[in-house]
Amino acid sequence: MLLRMMKTVFSSAMSLKWPLSIQGTVPKMGSRMIFRMALAVALACLLASANVFSAEPQNQSAPSDVMDAEVVAPVATEEPGYQVVDVGVLAIRGYKATINRWQPLMGWLETQIPNSYFRLHPLSLDELAKGVETQGLDFVITNPGQSVLLARQYSLTWLATLRSPLNNGAAMQVGSALVVRADSPYQTLTDLKGRRLGIVSRNAFGGYLTLVYEAQLKGIDLPRFVGEIIPLGFPLDNLLYQLDDQKSGNDAAKDNRLDAAVVPVCQLEQMQAEGLINIGHYRVLDNQTPVGFHCQVSTRLYPNWSMAKTNRASQSLAKSVTQALLALPEDHLAAKTADSAGWTTAVSQLAIDQLLKDLDMHPLQTPWWQRAWQWVKLHQQWAWFVLAILVLLNAYHFWLEYRFSRRGRELINTQRQLNENRALLEHAQRIAIAGELGASLSHELNQPLAAIGHYCHGAEVRLQRGTSPEELQSVLTLIQQEVTRADSIISRLRNLLKKRPVSKQALYLHELVNETVPLLAYEFEQHQINLAVNVSGEPYLQPLDEVGMQQLLLNLLKNAADACVQRLELESSGTEQIITQKPYTPTIDIDLRYQERTLLLTVTDNGTGLTEAASLLMQAFYSTKSEGLGLGLVICRDIAESHGGTFSLESAMGGGCQAQVAIPRKPEPNGAL
Repeated sequence: MLLRMMKTVFSSAMSLKWPLSIQGTVPKMGSRMIFRMALAVALACLLASANVFSAEPQNQSAPSDVMDAEVVAPVATEEPGYQVVDVGVLAIRGYKATINRWQPLMGWLETQIPNSYFRLHPLSLDELAKGVETQGLDFVITNPGQSVLLARQYSLTWLATLRSPLNNGAAMQVGSALVVRADSPYQTLTDLKGRRLGIVSRNAFGGYLTLVYEAQLKGIDLPRFVGEIIPLGFPLDNLLYQLDDQKSGNDAAKDNRLDAAVVPVCQLEQMQAEGLINIGHYRVLDNQTPVGFHCQVSTRLYPNWSMAKTNRASQSLAKSVTQALLALPEDHLAAKTADSAGWTTAVSQLAIDQLLKDLDMHPLQTPWWQRAWQWVKLHQQWAWFVLAILVLLNAYHFWLEYRFSRRGRELINTQRQLNENRALLEHAQRIAIAGELGASLSHELNQPLAAIGHYCHGAEVRLQRGTSPEELQSVLTLIQQEVTRADSIISRLRNLLKKRPVSKQALYLHELVNETVPLLAYEFEQHQINLAVNVSGEPYLQPLDEVGMQQLLLNLLKNAADACVQRLELESSGTEQIITQKPYTPTIDIDLRYQERTLLLTVTDNGTGLTEAASLLMQAFYSTKSEGLGLGLVICRDIAESHGGTFSLESAMGGGCQAQVAIPRKPEPNGAL
C-alpha cells in the first residue's frame, strides 16, 4: 500500500514539468511547493534503488507542450481527490518572463482551491489555439483579440478580466504604441509612408491589429501604406532592441533596419522599469494617452486580458476559479506580477468584434461572395430581376459596339473617298493652271527651240565654208545648254500635272521658289509686272511636299498677277478713279523668312485688293473670276495645313492683297532646330 502511494506521488511529481515550475519561480513559491518537490525527489531515489520502474521517465526539458489527457489521467485514478489543472497563457515576452508574471497567480489559485495543482503553459498564438482545439487545456489567459477569435470558433466561457492599475482600476488597458527612435525625423504615422515597420505578428492584437484599425479610421491602409512589414515574432523585447541597435554603424544592422516598431501599450514603460532599455532612446508617435493613464499609447484602449474556461474543465472548477480570481487583493503578489489591480467580471467584447469585422478578420464573418449567394437565395425574385437587367444592359452594350464599329468603318471609307476626291480636285486644278500657263510655256519653249535652230543654221553655214568640226565644239555646247533648258521646262510641267502620292522630303523653300517663278516669267514680262524675291534668315531644310508647295506658289502668284492686270485695265480704261502721284507699276513681292521656329512665306501685290471677305473667298467653289473654279485658295489652305501650318489672306497696307503661309519648323534628324 505504501509503495503504491509512493508511486502515485512520484507520478504526480514527474508531471510537474520542472522547467515551468522551477526556472525563475523558486523565490516566489511557498513552502508547500518546495516540500512537494523535495518529497518527489526523495521518493524517486527510493523507488529507483528498489528497481520498481522499468519504463523511461517523461522528458522534463520540454518547454511548453500542452499536456495530453492521458498524462493527467493516472493522477485522477490513483488519487481521486487531487486534480491537475492545465492553464495556457499567451507568452508575449518569452518563456521566462511569462513564468515570472503568471506563476504567482497559479500559486494563489492553489491556495484558494484545495487539492489542486495549476500547471502553467507559456504558448504562442498558434500553440494556444491548438491547445484549445485539441482540448489539452482547462483554462486560457490571453489578450482580447485572440480571446474573440477563440470564443467564436470554440466553446469558451469567459470568467474574468484583468483590471488595469494605470486606468483607475478599469478593464481597458490593451492598445498599440507606435515607437520610433528618439532621433528619427518621423512625427506622425503619415511620415512612415514607404518605410519599414517591425511587428511581432500579423495576428497580434495589441502588437499590430489595433494600430491597423486606427490607421483605417484615418483613411490609411497600413499594410499598403508602409513599404514593408517585418514580423519578428515573440518575445516583444526584440522589437525595441533591434530598433535601438540601429544607431550602430555595422552593416548587419543596416540590412535589418527598422524605421518604426509596433508594441503593446506599456511595453516601453515596463522594460524601462525592469532596467532593460533607456526610454529616452525612443519616442511614441500619435500619442493619445487618456487622463489618468500612465503609459503612452497610439490607439484607443480595448479590454484587458481575460481568462476563459474550455470544455475540458468542469463547471464547479470554473466557479471556484472565478471566485478565487475576484477575491484576489490588489496588493497581492499575484496581482502585482500580472501588472494588474486584480480581476473583475468579464467585460463585453463588442468593440473587439467590431474591430475584427472592419478588418475582415472575424471568425464568423463569411466571404463577400458567400454573403452575396445567401442574399440571392433569400431574394430570388430580385436576383432574377437584377440578372435580367444585366443581360439587357450587356445586349444593349454589344449592340452599341456593333453600331459604333459599323459607323467607324463607314467613316473610314468616307474619309478615304474624300482624300481621293481631294487629290482629283488638286490634279484638275493643276491641269487648269497648266492651261492658263499655256502661252507662258509656249514662249518659254520657243526661246530655246529658236536658239537651237539659229545655232544649227550657223553650224551648217560654217561647215559649208570649210570650218573644221573641232571649231564647232562651242556651238554644240550652246545647243546642249538650250536643250537642257527646254527639258527642265517640260519636266517642271510634267511634275505639276502628274498624279502622285503625297510625300515630303527635306527641301530649301527658297530653291523651290526659284524653280517655280520661271513658269510665270513670260506672263510677268508680258504685263510688265515687277517681281521681287527677298530671302532673310539662315536657310534650313524643311520636310515639304514639293509638288504641293509648287502648286501653292503658282496659285498665289497667278492670283496676284491677275489682280495687278485687273487694276491696270481699270486704270487704263478710266472706269475707276485712283488718285496717285506716280504712274501705276504692277508689283509682286515674295518675302521668305527663315525664322527660328517658323518658316514664313508672304506674297504681296498692289493689285485691286480683296473684293470680298477672306473667309468667303476661301470657301470651295466660290470665285470672283468669271472662269475661275473656286478651288485655288481652298487648295492653298489645305496644303498649308497638311504641313502643320496656317494660311491667311488679308488686305495689304497701301492697297492690294497679302497672302501668308506659316509652317512650323521641324527638327532635323540630328535633333537640332
